[in-house]
Amino acid sequence: MHTDILIQIAIAIVAATLGGLLAKLLRQPLILGYLVAGVVVGPLEGFGYIDAHDNEPIAELGLILLLFMIGLEIDLRKLAATGGATVAVGLGQFAICVALGFGFAPLIGFEGIDAIYIAVAAALSSTMIVVKILYDKAELDTGPGRITLAILVFQDLWAIAFLALQPTLQDPDVVILLFSLLKGAGLVAFAFLMSGWVLPPVFRSAAKSPGLMLIGALGWCFLMVFASAALGLSREMGALIAGVSLSTFPYNLNVIAKLISLRDFFLTLFFVTLGAQIPMPTGDILVAALALSAFLVLSRFLSIT
Repeated sequence: MHTDILIQIAIAIVAATLGGLLAKLLRQPLILGYLVAGVVVGPLEGFGYIDAHDNEPIAELGLILLLFMIGLEIDLRKLAATGGATVAVGLGQFAICVALGFGFAPLIGFEGIDAIYIAVAAALSSTMIVVKILYDKAELDTGPGRITLAILVFQDLWAIAFLALQPTLQDPDVVILLFSLLKGAGLVAFAFLMSGWVLPPVFRSAAKSPGLMLIGALGWCFLMVFASAALGLSREMGALIAGVSLSTFPYNLNVIAKLISLRDFFLTLFFVTLGAQIPMPTGDILVAALALSAFLVLSRFLSIT
């Protein structure tokens, strides 16, 4: 079993290397090359060399590490400095896009609750993909990059609220929604309480040994991942909160430097595994996807403006 997983990881990395080289040659994002590599070696439309289900837990580590590192790089003071623009766009963009999407969805054959899901999906973004692109282009710490990151945080909060509400869309339960938001706020409060009183002396002691400091940071990350999962929230949210709570520590840049290679390795596996799960679309789905993509771009320009 272990040998089989190792072979699958080896195949995934080799395929990702070839896909990445092809994407670079065509001047496309590396992520696209990794996704195509996953399709080629995946079980659905490719040669079936890897099993996406077996590799999924390993690949998810890349996503957790990415969001932990994003949190480490978030300067709350700089985000606050963006002021009203961030709050206005963070709150308004989602609501405007959902309203536009709910009106557009029937045009491509979705109505009722299906239209709500399409509208919400079109209003959200992949934090992982957007931040990865901003990071690769060295734009994460620019003014527009910080506003974009803040909008992504707002979108994550909107997503949490919707996921809490969606089991009862036929009969919305406000109590469930408020309870989920309360759990998220409690997790954030716990993280910052720990970072203010408990973690500083721990990390001052660990800083004398660089290896121990890295393990300590990862230990805190996965403790928050576990706490988030235990509360019924996403594990990735726990990783992001863990990173933000350590972002003011003087050791965060050192931890980031040591985690980059580890993050890139697991993140590459994540994208290959994701590509391995992409089925061959039908003609109708392609037409609907193209129409929805065009709508998404237009609605984002309208809402942000």
